Amino acid sequence: MKLSKTSRLAIALWCASIVIPVAAESPAGMRLYVLNSGSLSLGKGALQNLAPMEPQIRIPVAMFVIKHPKGNVMFDTGNNDKIIDDPSYWGPNFAALKPVNTPEVSIESQLARIDMKPDDITYVVVSHMHLDHGGNVGKFPNSTLIIQRDEIEYAMFPDEPFAGAFIPGDVAELRSGVGEKKPNAIPMLVLEESDLDIFGDGSIIVKRARGHTKGGQMLVVRLPNTGTVILTGDAAYFRENVTKSIPPNIALAYDPAGIMRGYEWIRYMMASEGADFFTSHDPDVFKAYKKAPEYYD
Repeated sequence: MKLSKTSRLAIALWCASIVIPVAAESPAGMRLYVLNSGSLSLGKGALQNLAPMEPQIRIPVAMFVIKHPKGNVMFDTGNNDKIIDDPSYWGPNFAALKPVNTPEVSIESQLARIDMKPDDITYVVVSHMHLDHGGNVGKFPNSTLIIQRDEIEYAMFPDEPFAGAFIPGDVAELRSGVGEKKPNAIPMLVLEESDLDIFGDGSIIVKRARGHTKGGQMLVVRLPNTGTVILTGDAAYFRENVTKSIPPNIALAYDPAGIMRGYEWIRYMMASEGADFFTSHDPDVFKAYKKAPEYYD
């Protein structure tokens, strides 16, 4: 069958639109560490659609560090360490969520497990600014925070009824002092609704993921031996959310359709390059992770 010039052009444009995964040259020495910011207590139904609200379960609060020859990247900063000494910092959230607030889950204690301290982190990437993911951003004054612009705005002034999970003091850490000419108190790389290849080699990529919040992010980590791992933040609470397409509780979903698109993208990555994905709150999955100082490479 002979195709018209118009048809051939249409097919060429369609083929050009297909994004073919390209294997990244992951540098030797990359390591992924799983850290622990404690846990929270709540009913599974608070996170997953149609799941029971009782009994309450303990869900982990995971943080991750990636060692790369060009710098160290931290994904999420957990619960603010201020609640260790001052539970009132979380207001009513402390009594509602019953977080672990013992010294061993502080950011310094967890980084010490891999012989690091906050100043050793080159980039901090937050999945979003909820109290259990962006709590300690202020402890990295010499690191560069990577965040979506609309997440900053959303965290400052969330749409009703989503304000409860943001702690004003956490967001205030990003703002410079009175009289300063620059608005940000710490180095920041503010993304305009976009992805980012942090080191330019395809090994660590920030993936925009609007859904749970307005400016959510995931992190793609391509390790030399383990392969591709996607750190989901709250783009997926439990592993079965992705594998069974189970929606989250809409009470914590800024863009429910966006969350479902995120699931589809994770499945695409699994099919196209054999990716795995690490959730932050799935208790059964968290138990099986290698914990720092063990690592994935």
